[in-house]
Amino acid sequence: MRILTWNTWKNSPPYRARLAVLARAAAEVRPDIVLLQEAFIGGGQDTAAVLAEALGLRCLAAPARAKPRPQEDGSMADSTNGLAILTRREASEHRVIALPPHPEDPDRIAQVARIDGMTVVNLHLTHLADGDALRRNQVLHLLRHLDPEAPTVLGGDLNAGPGDPAPEALDEAGFRDLAADRPEPTVPGRRIDFLMTRALPLAGVETRLVGALPIGGVAGSDHAGVLAVVEPGRESTVTVA
Repeated sequence: MRILTWNTWKNSPPYRARLAVLARAAAEVRPDIVLLQEAFIGGGQDTAAVLAEALGLRCLAAPARAKPRPQEDGSMADSTNGLAILTRREASEHRVIALPPHPEDPDRIAQVARIDGMTVVNLHLTHLADGDALRRNQVLHLLRHLDPEAPTVLGGDLNAGPGDPAPEALDEAGFRDLAADRPEPTVPGRRIDFLMTRALPLAGVETRLVGALPIGGVAGSDHAGVLAVVEPGRESTVTVA
């Protein structure tokens, strides 16, 4: 099973060129499940829908953070900047969990789907520079809505690094960071994008970054994606590509 998480950077320019790079880079790693953050919808554009079509995957959209935003042509359009799960298998459940907000950063959500007997969680925590306590509270709130015994994959942009309060709360709750041994940052100088599992026995895990380098001079996003190739099983080994 191949799982990819990627913050797609809203509609930041050059949006259409970036979207083509995102689609090409994602297609090269052939994911079965994709977790998208900052998935833009507006002005006739839909990041998740375009990527789902390019990858041949179903799209579960969770629009959020609605407001007018400038478009690439200079016009303004009503838009959302939310989450999306793309999946090769049909989901038997899909729900959205509102996370504790902040007046300067409202409308944060988590997205949860049930796919092939596995809980899949897509998460984007607050970006506030002094938001460590809020990010931890957002994680703790999410955990209250998850079955601790259910096989679970969780991924997304935590806006926090290893050892910070939010990832630490997930570790305390039994989640395993699949790329714990990877030193490369997913944004300049930091690793803030994670893939984690809980109650999911794995025989092997390989992780690597996706889209870290521009294609044709265009970067797909201001984040690199994180890909995990996991093999279910009883024993667990990790390799870093």
